[in-house]
Amino acid sequence: MNRCELLKSLTPLLKDRLIVCNIGSPSQGLYALLDKPSNFYMLGTMGLCSSIRQGLTPSQEEHVVAINGGGAALTNFSMFSTIGNSPAGKFRLLIVDNGTYGSTGDQPTYAGLRASLAEVANACGCEHVVQ
Repeated sequence: MNRCELLKSLTPLLKDRLIVCNIGSPSQGLYALLDKPSNFYMLGTMGLCSSIRQGLTPSQEEHVVAINGGGAALTNFSMFSTIGNSPAGKFRLLIVDNGTYGSTGDQPTYAGLRASLAEVANACGCEHVVQ
């Protein structure tokens, strides 16, 4: 399943949520499928999607969803320990990992090779990690 198909399948679940979306292709896809005033489309802040989302959480009553790419997740590895050590509950992070830096020309990432973002998340204390 590619990123567009995944986002399309999730739009019914995301329509009533505040969404923070990673730079480039993920934001473009979300904009095309489910543009709404409560979406936060990032530009020029690769790797900070989950950090921005984390800052929004205390002021929101409902879950806030962060949609991040695998390459962007690799540029902010500390996010996993921040998430893993934060109070559980309202944080939802979706990492769409295609094994490349998709927004900058599809250069391969280490997550596309031997590194496992799911294992890093588990090691940092993140709960309910699904791969």
